[in-house]
Amino acid sequence: MAKTGKNAWLEYDWRLDGGDARFRVDMSLYANAPIEGCTELVFIYCASLSEQPLKAGELRRIDSLIVRCIKKLGSEYVGCIESAAMHQYYFYLDSEEKYSALQQLLQKERKLTVKLGCKSEPKWTTYFKLLYPDAAKLQTVRNKENIEKLYSNGDSEAARRLNLHMFFRSEPLRLQFEEAARREGFAIGSAVDRETSELPYGVILHIICPLKKRDVDEVTVLAIRIAERFGGRLMFWDCPLAPQSLK
Repeated sequence: MAKTGKNAWLEYDWRLDGGDARFRVDMSLYANAPIEGCTELVFIYCASLSEQPLKAGELRRIDSLIVRCIKKLGSEYVGCIESAAMHQYYFYLDSEEKYSALQQLLQKERKLTVKLGCKSEPKWTTYFKLLYPDAAKLQTVRNKENIEKLYSNGDSEAARRLNLHMFFRSEPLRLQFEEAARREGFAIGSAVDRETSELPYGVILHIICPLKKRDVDEVTVLAIRIAERFGGRLMFWDCPLAPQSLK
């Protein structure tokens, strides 16, 4: 898929409508968004004519089609969502003429199911709320990096105790978080204070979890969502080593 720069795009896994999906977003646009004049959100939906999971040839055809759309529009391509059954691409346009040109281009496609939609979105809500990652989504990227590093050092997928280091602005907020986390199945470990930090009051949560990305993602997303209610943050997680040789 075409990208606007070597490090501009972020890719992460997330759930969409109860299924697995992969999100891609141009992170470089965040500081200057919304871009003046680009007020129309356009989305292009691509799927197989058979309504089955997309095959390799269809994926290549979609890639080629979207590259042509990007060249045709010369507008802000901000991201996409991909699942086994469909790909959907998001643009912000600055003129009706570009939308008409896009319609003409897509009407020629006969080997894919292609749908085009448009709505006024001057505040780029879809970019900020759906595509751009929040703390929980960003943590799934870190989870992948951490797990791959552990695997490269000889670790395995075996279940073990995961330690989540959570931090808060005050001790009362930390205590409220601990009670909420306990109700969700976490064990409460040691308190950890960092006097010079913006979030000085910490606690380590424990939970048994396989070292598999989906399982770790579920645990970290849950912890982050609970912490957000009390202004807290997950700083990092670690776990005991469980190398293959010990299994």
